[in-house]
Amino acid sequence: MRIARSMSRPGLVQSLAVLALLAGSMASPPLLAQTAQWQSLYDKAMRQQADKAYGPAEQSAHQALELAQQQRQGQQPYMASSLNLLGLIQQAQGRNAEAVRSLTKALELSQASLGTHANTASVAWNLGNVQQNMQQPREALQSYQRSLDVAQALPLDATSLALREKTLQALSSLYASLSEHDKAQAYLRQLSTLLADGAAQTDVATRVQGLLTLAQSLEQQGRLQEGQQALSQALALQEKAGASSTNLVPILLAQAGLHSRQDKDAQAAAEYERARVILTEQAPQALVLAQVLNELGLWQAQSKDYVQAYALFEQAQAIASQHAPDVLWQAHLLSSRARMAEAMRQEDTAQTLYAESLVLYRSQDRSEALLGQAGALNGLAGLAYRKRRFKEAQPMFTEALGLMEQAVGRSDARLLPLLDNLAALHRSLGRPGESEHARRATALRKQQGRPGE
Repeated sequence: MRIARSMSRPGLVQSLAVLALLAGSMASPPLLAQTAQWQSLYDKAMRQQADKAYGPAEQSAHQALELAQQQRQGQQPYMASSLNLLGLIQQAQGRNAEAVRSLTKALELSQASLGTHANTASVAWNLGNVQQNMQQPREALQSYQRSLDVAQALPLDATSLALREKTLQALSSLYASLSEHDKAQAYLRQLSTLLADGAAQTDVATRVQGLLTLAQSLEQQGRLQEGQQALSQALALQEKAGASSTNLVPILLAQAGLHSRQDKDAQAAAEYERARVILTEQAPQALVLAQVLNELGLWQAQSKDYVQAYALFEQAQAIASQHAPDVLWQAHLLSSRARMAEAMRQEDTAQTLYAESLVLYRSQDRSEALLGQAGALNGLAGLAYRKRRFKEAQPMFTEALGLMEQAVGRSDARLLPLLDNLAALHRSLGRPGESEHARRATALRKQQGRPGE
């Protein structure tokens, strides 16, 4: 039996993000009746924050807030702006709970004094960012929705368009991360319509990020062809803006990952190679380049060009060693080397490397680590199976399947290699009839539109 090894690999660190959303929107008060002294303190706090002098910035923001509080009711917009800035400074220092209190009060004051105003939308957006950082997705969704509601009530100009883009993008991404894909796509459709209507004002980065998020959501639902269409649109947009830009890299990596899931390894390798060329020219020390080299090394090992595979792994390790130690990345490298050793029939070496990577993966609590554990266990189980140690292989295949289900759910195509391996194990043990895993694999292939595999 040929043990299936096309396990999903840990996600690449896309450090060259195509879109950098604002860390915080500065809500400046209307010019009516503002005092020169307040404005001076506010501007000073902003400059200090920009220089990352957070202690002095916080002091200046408090002074601006105290000055606004001394005035009468008409100064509420200035209090709101002071509190908004104070919240951003607190967030920058990692004091998220304090930032939430400051921004919540700022939002109340802005809503009471300004109502439907860009400042109100900006403060709600900032509050959502902090809540998301605090792993409070439901609260963040409410704040982002409030920001969107206010922005959509404003006339469509450059400011309101930017606010709508940011909030629609945030809402779609957050719902996708919660696996609520219908809601994610509903916001993405709004974003697409908005970008078409305001195409002259919007930037390519926002449009590309929206398509990337849509592709990810579609992929998680197993709608791979539609996901590929979204990525093709993103690539065309970015190529028009700059064919050699590092902003192409996240799209190429997403395409390569999607093609790997479809067993289109040659296409994936071509996309990794294009990413390698761009990064070698423009970001030769970036960790993402090491990860691309690693993927190309796996492709060469699969093609039995072990000399080239080894050279690529060495290049990847040299770049990775220049960065802060990353346990997950070290585990990924060990797993890659194990797969190459297995392809070279160096089974003892492969077993040692898989076991070492498994220990590292189990020390992490990120979702990528679950995928890594599943892959390492699948490799170890495959080695045991080929030595006809079926009872040793079975619990490892079973645990790997459970980990994969925990990471991606029960209807993802990435489960197929493990289901196939367990079905083959059932037959090797001489058990009669079709196994549960074989039936699941057949149903999943039908669901994924791949019944003839």
